[in-house]
Amino acid sequence: MRRLVLPVFTALLLASPLAAQDTAADTAAVILNTARRLEREGRRETARDLFRFLRLRYLGTPAAAEAETFLNAMPRVATSGTGRTGFVLFNTLYGGFLGVAIPAAFGAAGSEPYGLGLLLGAPLGYFGSRAFSKDRFKSAGQAGLASFATTWGTWQGLAIQQAAGIGEQKVCGDFGCYSNGSDTAPWAAMVVGGLAGLTTGWALASAKEIPPGTSTLISHAAFWGSWFGVSVGRASGLRDNDLLWSTLITGNATLLAAIPAAAKWRPSSSRVRLITAGGVAGALVGFGVDLLTSVNGPDAVLAIPAAGSALGLIVGAVATANRRDFDTSLDDGSVPSGALVDATNGFKINMPLPQPTVFRVLDRNGEWKRKAGVQLVLFQGRI
Repeated sequence: MRRLVLPVFTALLLASPLAAQDTAADTAAVILNTARRLEREGRRETARDLFRFLRLRYLGTPAAAEAETFLNAMPRVATSGTGRTGFVLFNTLYGGFLGVAIPAAFGAAGSEPYGLGLLLGAPLGYFGSRAFSKDRFKSAGQAGLASFATTWGTWQGLAIQQAAGIGEQKVCGDFGCYSNGSDTAPWAAMVVGGLAGLTTGWALASAKEIPPGTSTLISHAAFWGSWFGVSVGRASGLRDNDLLWSTLITGNATLLAAIPAAAKWRPSSSRVRLITAGGVAGALVGFGVDLLTSVNGPDAVLAIPAAGSALGLIVGAVATANRRDFDTSLDDGSVPSGALVDATNGFKINMPLPQPTVFRVLDRNGEWKRKAGVQLVLFQGRI
């Protein structure tokens, strides 16, 4: 209610010269005009509170009826809180990741540097994110966007390093030339990219209140752009670095396009997830068609799922056009889940963000080495 004090007081103050003649309808009309102005200025949450105040306190007046119309037209936002808990959890884990990634970027040997990194990184991530978000975050959308930007920056750093061959050395011998991958460059790229994403995400999220639906739409758009970059690029015959560049370009292009689209569309998180569910269903149907028709060739195998997911997204958008469904337990968006399907607490469709990991690979000399990479989790659940 503290957000209501100043707008309501201002609205009533504007009406005070006619206080003797004012009726409840006149006062409600002044408050309605104030709410409209706040909504036009982009302060939608405060405007929403004023519309609700009108609906409750001035029931039966024309202003209350118009406030009801405005509320029905505005996207419904979850009342589950600011998302600070998930934000702090995410950054505690990210602090631990940095505690391992930074020593690896410098080629540290032995377990001591990594142990010290974990000892310092996790507490710094916890206390730093807790202090930062305390007075800055007022919606779960802010927390979700900040967490997504950090993860997206980490993925961008690694993908750019791999696509551009940063830190790799070209070795030539009797059997031709090949690139000798760097053990430290991928870790350094993930650290730089992640910190750049963290700085950008925290700055953007703290600048203004962000609805959860906006955060969800941006993150899901980045996922679908990356997916179409991989599938359509592969179907077009792209390989290796060219395929990585295709994924990077389309992922970032759809992310940037989603920002003005979210401001104009203003969807709820639940509707975005339902549309994504339609796209996922279409892709799975496409893979089913691949198996039934025995499609051969890596270039063709992703073409049908790509078309299926595009059709599924369209069907999902049309099917949810007149729905006002939203679930406060799922409309948080504070921590981007790493799995496509998350069944650990209910059932959710999320953006499967790339997660940094280490693989054991066999090099050209027949020796096993640890290499930095990423993994995509399609399903996670609890038994």
